[in-house]
Amino acid sequence: TQVVNEELHDYLERHRDVGKAVFLKAMSESQAREAARKARETVRKGALTSGDLPGKLADCTSRDRANTELYIVEGDSAGGSAKQARDKEFQAVLPLKGKPKNTWQDSGDTLYSNKEIEAIALAVGVDHHRLEDPVDLSNLRYKKLIILADADVDGSHIQVLLLTLFFRH
Repeated sequence: TQVVNEELHDYLERHRDVGKAVFLKAMSESQAREAARKARETVRKGALTSGDLPGKLADCTSRDRANTELYIVEGDSAGGSAKQARDKEFQAVLPLKGKPKNTWQDSGDTLYSNKEIEAIALAVGVDHHRLEDPVDLSNLRYKKLIILADADVDGSHIQVLLLTLFFRH
């Protein structure tokens, strides 16, 4: 390894144009691999495909919307536990950071300024760019939405805030 490293270093020092070409090719391939990885993580193949899924969403593999469930969980720690315990075929998990915003008095233009609310909308399949009333529910990605929160005051508050979001909007 040491001999190859030394010889390769000497060669690239003498032929800088070759070194630059190798470097540019490696960077291009790295960017292509990263783009392909992101595409695999964020797109569910089939009828339920959406190009803009939140990065925290651990999606399910089923294409049958009638049998799918989305678990909205309180925090990344609970999200990790829920991801390990779920059935990947039909159960998706979306961990939230902190408490979602109180949306009772929000209108459509201010509703999606909150990243957690936008992530929920993207995961559920609501077009957050179209500010219509009522929301078009024909393209929902999941049959059931399940809220998992801690059995404490903060967990109860998160449940109420999420229920308010779903009831009002």
